[in-house]
Amino acid sequence: MSRVQLRALWGALALAVAFTGFAYGTTQARALRAASPWQGDPYDAVVSFTLFLVPALAGVTTVRAWLCRGVGPQPGYRVDQLLRAARLGVALVAVTVATDATAAALRAERELWDARTVWLIAALLPLGAGAGRCLALLRRAVRELPPEERRRPGGDWLDDLALLAAPLADLRALTRFLRRHIVAAAAALSLLAAALVVTGQAAGEGWPGGWLLLVELSVFFSGFFAFCLLCDALLRIAAPARPPGAARAVAFAAALAVPVSGGLRTAVWSLAGLPGGVDSPVKLLVLMAVGALLAGTATLGAVRVRRAR
Repeated sequence: MSRVQLRALWGALALAVAFTGFAYGTTQARALRAASPWQGDPYDAVVSFTLFLVPALAGVTTVRAWLCRGVGPQPGYRVDQLLRAARLGVALVAVTVATDATAAALRAERELWDARTVWLIAALLPLGAGAGRCLALLRRAVRELPPEERRRPGGDWLDDLALLAAPLADLRALTRFLRRHIVAAAAALSLLAAALVVTGQAAGEGWPGGWLLLVELSVFFSGFFAFCLLCDALLRIAAPARPPGAARAVAFAAALAVPVSGGLRTAVWSLAGLPGGVDSPVKLLVLMAVGALLAGTATLGAVRVRRAR
């Protein structure tokens, strides 16, 4: 691994650490959240996910990068996949910073602004500059990787998981199982993560009602599941024996539509011309279910049209 590639990975890790501290402080510290322009949806819907996804992605990338220690040459596929993961993490930070900046530019929650708000907005500047710098470094790092190495199939993240665990246990059977059932594994992991997040929030803020609990669990499960499918497609978590079918694309679109329609519920409800508003958890569940159904149906139709050409 070249010096530029190492600098790019270290830079992405440092940005992830800084972002996690910023996101945690502005969403979990009540004194800061109370003055934040992005404390409400749809802005809050973005950071509610990236608060967990950015450090999780940085963590697994750092663990895998442990295999790159030493001075020996590294397989091209491993370096390429690590750089892909770093770029995805930096992109999540950039999207969140852009979302927060949009909230500030539109003067969201203006009646709650005070002296703290100015500092929160100012904190976006170094994060945005850091994301831009990291993207530039990662672009240079990718260019140093020969094109044939990026196109070569090689191994995947599950292969390196077995290598990392080799001194302690033989995980080859487990990785073969996960590779065959990667979508089911992603769903199980997403459900576990969603349950942990909802439980943690309930412990700090009190348990919500049954319907509201179902809303939160559905939103986080769907968002995490969509992200897992995206990571598998972009980062090659588990190399498929054959190209993924239409079902995975439909599942991704339907899952992504749940948090998106939930975060944009007021705009979607108004656009649909429905009376009243989304004033109950049941209405929100119905809205998200319809959004998922429409997104999945549209994706299936697009896949079939593409294949028919």
